[in-house]
Amino acid sequence: PTWDVTTLFVPKRTRGSALLSYQIPYNTAYLDGSPSYALNSPSFSSGHVLNDIQTALSMGAFVVVPDHEGPLAAFPLGVQEGHAILDSVRAVLRTGFGLAEDARYALWGYSGGSIASEWAAELQQQYAPELDFAGAAIGGVVSNVTALIDQSANTWWAGLVPAGLLGATAPYPAAREYLMSQLRSNGTHNETAFEAAESLTSTQAVGLFASQDIWTYFKDGKDVLQAPILRSILNSNGYMGYHGIPQMPLFVYKAIADELTPIADTDKLVQSYCDVGVNVVYKRNTVGGHLAGQTNGRSQAWSFLKSVLIGSYEPEGCIVENVAWNVISSML
Repeated sequence: PTWDVTTLFVPKRTRGSALLSYQIPYNTAYLDGSPSYALNSPSFSSGHVLNDIQTALSMGAFVVVPDHEGPLAAFPLGVQEGHAILDSVRAVLRTGFGLAEDARYALWGYSGGSIASEWAAELQQQYAPELDFAGAAIGGVVSNVTALIDQSANTWWAGLVPAGLLGATAPYPAAREYLMSQLRSNGTHNETAFEAAESLTSTQAVGLFASQDIWTYFKDGKDVLQAPILRSILNSNGYMGYHGIPQMPLFVYKAIADELTPIADTDKLVQSYCDVGVNVVYKRNTVGGHLAGQTNGRSQAWSFLKSVLIGSYEPEGCIVENVAWNVISSML
């Protein structure tokens, strides 16, 4: 058993008819990087977060922001994150806070928030069958965590690798012990330097480890990922599309040139859902990379979310389309 913290924002004026579960991509093995703590910190780097929360509140929607990595900051374990979101929505609906009994509710997450949101969508039918989500917007989809770890090492995003491996092993003491035993004790890239990621926010870790070859921290390099004790964790928590069929309409958006995980993985995920009748609108953006994708797809995600939350959305089956959303064109 475990527990989670969730933060609820209540609009000043509302009919109590809408709830948005907003998954922040906090992507860290550092517990104090969790939203419930970070949102109260003067140093919080918000990006779109506060604007998105304010936008939802201004339209009269309640906003719930879960600490989806849980009390051990278990980034990026999909089962933990999905269950945390479903439990947080359950808690808000059961306690009321002015929400109507027939309130509509939806999920939204980008990048690391897509991990949590998509897993919640997958797990809902078997874990929380009483919930009836109006929709889920999922952007910058990290369909394959192993690919994320593989492609991030030795890039600007390298800090996600120590954060991910430390977070993934946090609930598993034997796996953590094995991971630490494989780190070098000497040289600049050593156990102490690697373990520092457990006390860093995502922004800090990305800055500290940027462009480092993370595999040089390990005695046997990248082969550490092949150890059965680590492989089993990543296999059971890192691949979307194998734990259930989303019952709600999905709005999926991702840059074709997304450098964190291959677009082909997301194409495959979406096709698997289309094949079993899930209502999916999938927008493949020809402009920009991963960071740009959040800005470029934001207004379209909002359009979808507003329509599902007011009940005007009409699913059209499976739609896959290349687009050229060009708010910013950065390849990051």
